[in-house]
Amino acid sequence: MKQFNSVLRFELNGYFKSKVYLVTTVLLVAVLMIVLSFPNLKALFAKDSESAVQAEPVTRIEQLTAATSDPDAVAIVNQNGALSDDALVLLAAAMEGTAMHLTQDDASAVRGEVKDGTYAGAVILQDAQTATYIARDLTLTDTTVSRLYTAMAGAARYEALSALGISGAEMAAVLNPGVTVDVDNLGVSQTDTFFYTYILLMALYMAIMIYGQIVATSVATEKGSRTMELLITSARPNSLLFGKMIAAALSGLIQIGAIFGSAVLFYHLNASAWAGNEVIASIFNMPLAMVGYVLVFFLLGFFLYAFMFGAIGSLVSRMEDVSTSIMPIIMCFVVAFIIVITAVSSGNADSPLMIVCSYIPLTSPMAMFARVAMSSPAWYEVVVSIAILIASTVGVGLLSASIYRMGVLMYGKPPRPAELIKVIRMARRSEA
Repeated sequence: MKQFNSVLRFELNGYFKSKVYLVTTVLLVAVLMIVLSFPNLKALFAKDSESAVQAEPVTRIEQLTAATSDPDAVAIVNQNGALSDDALVLLAAAMEGTAMHLTQDDASAVRGEVKDGTYAGAVILQDAQTATYIARDLTLTDTTVSRLYTAMAGAARYEALSALGISGAEMAAVLNPGVTVDVDNLGVSQTDTFFYTYILLMALYMAIMIYGQIVATSVATEKGSRTMELLITSARPNSLLFGKMIAAALSGLIQIGAIFGSAVLFYHLNASAWAGNEVIASIFNMPLAMVGYVLVFFLLGFFLYAFMFGAIGSLVSRMEDVSTSIMPIIMCFVVAFIIVITAVSSGNADSPLMIVCSYIPLTSPMAMFARVAMSSPAWYEVVVSIAILIASTVGVGLLSASIYRMGVLMYGKPPRPAELIKVIRMARRSEA
């Protein structure tokens, strides 16, 4: 135990004194501070005149015809009186968030004004049901066309009902009926869980990829420099292996805890500025029980892969061979990540493939966590998955320890699978 503690302290000191570790942690914390404080920083440095300008909802035709020099406004050309004044007001009100300006210029003149930047776009109304939208640029996030379609449909219905002599109050009752829908959700709301599930899966993926490879590289470096020959004379191989594994896990947890902890802190300091943002609220309103699942699956998944990385690293004599040797493990992990992230993105966390993956040790740390976060698996499914993962991690750990004890003294090319089996058998015989 004394040897293990010495190795653990030495490895942790190495992580904490690493400039890359410290700079990365500080940089990510600083980025989160700026991002989560951005609304307040923007309000602090905004000009008074800009902060005072607020878009008023369009309620009468005079507001549409008022002069404007806003380059973000959309011009309306009402050809041959295609829509009545009331219908134009209804259309502009439906285009909430977009400044609308009714112009007397013809279509060709407005096209030139859009091109030279006077307007962001223009709507040419041919009749109550036909329009042409002129855009300066159509960006990936431009929703003007879809919103215009909905607004035109509402205006056309208004004109049709008005032609039938229906009063304004009756139109309002038809066009905007007071519908109430209550939701009684018996399971999980994926709208609330999607974003933090995605973020936590990415964090697990990055932690295993980065720290797992650090373990393999560290072992290979010590072996290549012949430092390992000195280490095993003063500490048992098991102490060396498990000390490295636990140190890597602790340093990863501390780094992730610092990053996510600072995010929670800065969010609560700027909570008022993020009021009404459902995406941000869903991320930071993660249930406390989910934190427990994160820790369980993170630790078990990390140790499972780290043991394999450490065992492979002990078989490599040169740093150049590390990437090639650990490639099969990386490919397995990448495939598992793609399967899970695809299921999460599609909202189908309980697909047959995901159910199978939630019991396979190489995929269950991500698959079962995703199912717990985005669906409602039975409690015994979670227990069985965790039990299989614990047994697999312990078994892989013992197997890796056997490989490590023999591998650190083997030089030359990494052994083939058949030779590796012989090494393991020899290790077991020596233990017996």
